[in-house]
Amino acid sequence: MIVYGRLTRGQGIDPQSLTFAVVDLETTGLYPAKGSRVCEIGIVRMRGDGVVLDEYSTLVNPGIRITNDEYHGITSANVKGAPTFEHVAGDVLACLSGAIVVGHNLEFEDKFLTAEFGRLGINPPDVSGLCTLVMARSHLDRYGYRLDEIASLITGEWPRASHSALGDARTLAWTLSKFIAEAPQPLTWAGPAPVMLPPYPRTGLVAPRAAGLRKGAEGWLATLTARLPLMVHPPAPRPEGVADYRAMLTHALADGRIVGEEAGQLAVLAARAGLTQTTARQVHERFLADVRARAEADGVVTAAELKELQRAAKELASSHLISDLEEAAAADRAKRNGPLKGWRLLPVGDDPGVVEVMDLAVSHGATVAVNVTKTVRLVVAAGFEGDPRVEKAVAAGIRVLPPDEALRLLEKEVEDARGGLFASPEGQALSEQLAAERERQARVSRPEWHEFWRRRELSPAEYKVQFVDRYNDWDQGGSGRNVIHVSVPVSVRPTGTGRRTKHAAAKQGTGCASALVIFGGLAVSLVEGLCQIFT
Repeated sequence: MIVYGRLTRGQGIDPQSLTFAVVDLETTGLYPAKGSRVCEIGIVRMRGDGVVLDEYSTLVNPGIRITNDEYHGITSANVKGAPTFEHVAGDVLACLSGAIVVGHNLEFEDKFLTAEFGRLGINPPDVSGLCTLVMARSHLDRYGYRLDEIASLITGEWPRASHSALGDARTLAWTLSKFIAEAPQPLTWAGPAPVMLPPYPRTGLVAPRAAGLRKGAEGWLATLTARLPLMVHPPAPRPEGVADYRAMLTHALADGRIVGEEAGQLAVLAARAGLTQTTARQVHERFLADVRARAEADGVVTAAELKELQRAAKELASSHLISDLEEAAAADRAKRNGPLKGWRLLPVGDDPGVVEVMDLAVSHGATVAVNVTKTVRLVVAAGFEGDPRVEKAVAAGIRVLPPDEALRLLEKEVEDARGGLFASPEGQALSEQLAAERERQARVSRPEWHEFWRRRELSPAEYKVQFVDRYNDWDQGGSGRNVIHVSVPVSVRPTGTGRRTKHAAAKQGTGCASALVIFGGLAVSLVEGLCQIFT
């Protein structure tokens, strides 16, 4: 199904002008010829300059029992009610159409997509493809080439939501865009041009999985929503699924906060409802709007109700829906706790100058007196020297000022209060200068991954010798014992040095690496079903 091209330092097409469809699959096993099926698919369509054009992701009901959930976290219960590949085939073809298909060890995705389409009698024309595993090996000289290692090296971050189709597709898309943009030498596309694929009926059925949930700074629901695909044309969610999701939201927010177990339950219901990023946000906003309507039904939003709304809005990432209520409450608090808090002023007369002074004072926390008492700090009067309240204030030693002087006094008081004990214009300027210096340094610094840039990219023949043929040969280990490289699934644990741990467990399907099998003079049979090597 896929005809391979490559990113090269020679002549070719500027990859930033091309469209790429970055694909990742989660499967029930390694071999479609032996009955393994796709159980999740994630696709990120993007331009070569890194602009994401569309996303697509869904669980896929494989029609068989899933027994390898320890690798990707997908169980038979998760895919219950999810669309089959026949339901999503049209959407998948549309996502791949007119783009260069990208995968890390793309041969794996190639054989599964070919098998799945073949079961439906669909034989799409060959599409152009880029294997980023081959790309990384050809241009970088380092120890590990697994997706998480390469992504960490190039982007500076370990992948999020790994072992999920959309999470890995997003990681690879970001890695590819930075590889193209920041390569020490210009890269071009040498390979077939993208082709348009024939249309196939589209159902729009999706069951996106929100994997890799974590609370983070913004809460569980923010992560859940971010893990869903951001689709240009999101399908309408299933009403019965949305009803269940809202019911679970009500239960989870009853105590004002969502915990990890509740977030996991919401993620399951989000998949069953067919929620995407866009539709999930719409459901959250509609939910909060309904709760607000109940709070306002009696005409008053109490402090307790506002607090509940604020907690829910924070969890739902929908604070903008109650911003007017918060602003009113904040303004009220500001008036009570402003820089003139503790000032009690007595206005005398309704002169415009007196009104201006009182407006300023009240807006900054002052209170208004009606009569002269011991708590009055200032009387503001304009031409009322004979007023008994003025005479009483003078007798009590309370200052009496005309509006213009009172205004200057209060403005200075407000300004002094705003300055605080540690106000320092010089320090602020120095901080901004240092920040600008760091930004300039970041722009000119050389990315760390350039240290592994090969002086000359590997030719296809050199690649075959170095990364294909040598794993079929016996070699001599450092200990003097005979060793053979055997390709088995492993995973990589991040370490301080970026190297792999010796005995790591693995994602089945898309991640494999070579392992050393040591012979002590005894014959060892090779394990059946070894996948293509990653290193």
